[in-house]
Amino acid sequence: MTIKDNRSNENPELTGNDLVLDLLATHPAHELSASSLCQAGELVGLTEQTVRVALTRLVKEGKVTNPARGVYAWNPAGNSLILDVENWIAKERRSSPWHGGWVGVLDSGVPRRNKTQWRAHERSMKLRGFERLFEGLSVRPDNLVGGVKVLRKDLKGLGLAAEAHVFEIQGFSEDDEQAARSLWDKQTLLRDYKRLVDQVSDQLGRLKTLSPETAAAESLVFGRSVIRQIIRDPLLPEELVPSKQRLRLISLMQEYQTVAIKIWLKVLGV
Repeated sequence: MTIKDNRSNENPELTGNDLVLDLLATHPAHELSASSLCQAGELVGLTEQTVRVALTRLVKEGKVTNPARGVYAWNPAGNSLILDVENWIAKERRSSPWHGGWVGVLDSGVPRRNKTQWRAHERSMKLRGFERLFEGLSVRPDNLVGGVKVLRKDLKGLGLAAEAHVFEIQGFSEDDEQAARSLWDKQTLLRDYKRLVDQVSDQLGRLKTLSPETAAAESLVFGRSVIRQIIRDPLLPEELVPSKQRLRLISLMQEYQTVAIKIWLKVLGV
């Protein structure tokens, strides 16, 4: 993925909110000056006004704090995805051996009239790898550390509707078991892992050929797209999808981010 060298036009792939949250989330101290953030915005085609409007909005929403004049910091309490964003490298540690059980979310009693709430509800389930088995019932393998108790709390924090019920499922019929196991396309997941591994490998080599400014801009857009996919990975057990390529992807992306952060710190002079 490349960035058009056209700083007079805003990059349609990246909003001011995206820029601010991504840079604050990945910066070692989780804080940057407004001038540094505006400088970063210029590199990816965002105007100073766009970045400053985003900062004002994010402070109002509680996602960013303003600890000192002209300084902005990431606010963990205001970001439901903070652990996912900070810990995507350790994502695999959330997986535990699968003993054949399932976790279900029953949401037939969740009202659909509030579209914003419904979208947040569905998003929370997608972020934890749930898929619809029947109308009103979504499931995933019970292979996450802490089991259903931890997952229930996690889902609520991500926006699961209060009317939804989260519980363990055992004893599927043979047909229902097969239907549940077929909810995820194994071959598509494996192809995606392979494609992303190849892309990250190529981009690692490419960064060395670019100017620091171009490399910084390109790494931000490319890096966030890959990390987003890692965060949204369903983290299925080995019995459903082999983890070798997923582990390779996370390892390579960790290497890529280390290089990218060094480039950004150099460009911004921080």
